Amino acid sequence: MYHRCMLRKFLITLALAIAVAVLSSCAFGFYLKSEELVFSQAQKDDIKAMEEKKAEDKEGKKNNNNYRPPVRPVPQISEDTLFTLIYLLGRDRHDKRRAVILDLEEDGIEIIPTVPDFEYEILQSVSVAEAIYETEIFFGHQDVITNYYFKTVFGPNGNIIGYEIRPTYVESLYGSFDPLEIKYKYNRRRVSVSIGLKKGL
Repeated sequence: MYHRCMLRKFLITLALAIAVAVLSSCAFGFYLKSEELVFSQAQKDDIKAMEEKKAEDKEGKKNNNNYRPPVRPVPQISEDTLFTLIYLLGRDRHDKRRAVILDLEEDGIEIIPTVPDFEYEILQSVSVAEAIYETEIFFGHQDVITNYYFKTVFGPNGNIIGYEIRPTYVESLYGSFDPLEIKYKYNRRRVSVSIGLKKGL
């Protein structure tokens, strides 16, 4: 009888603990993951073809028209796919907390910046090609930004809900070429995005 009573108390306690955990996750959300985008096979083939052509071109070094921008993995999606582009501006042009978020419009999940209104801007219904163009203008005004790269933002079920475009900086100035820490928190079809600096920077 005693053991049965103890077992019942244990099961009730366990059920309450699980209920609290579920309710707290619903109330406060949970963090999503993002991963750096890698080259697709088609992009690898294009790079290889470009390198072979460059090797064949004996006048390549003399001809300035042969300049190629840095090659980077970009999302391989249809131009019909539209995004809401979120500029994270920082407080001013010297603030390192600058990035671009591409929120996939058709998935019903909204990405919301958790920074003051004057630290972000939004541009709606943008294709990937337009987003890259806008990003290059946005980052291009900063002589301390050396490049940029994409990260894929995954939803709660592992589905892609958007992309993050992060700048890289002159490492000697900031102690890291990639000083940003960007977090995504999911709660009821909304994702709050926060941007900060890695500890010690």
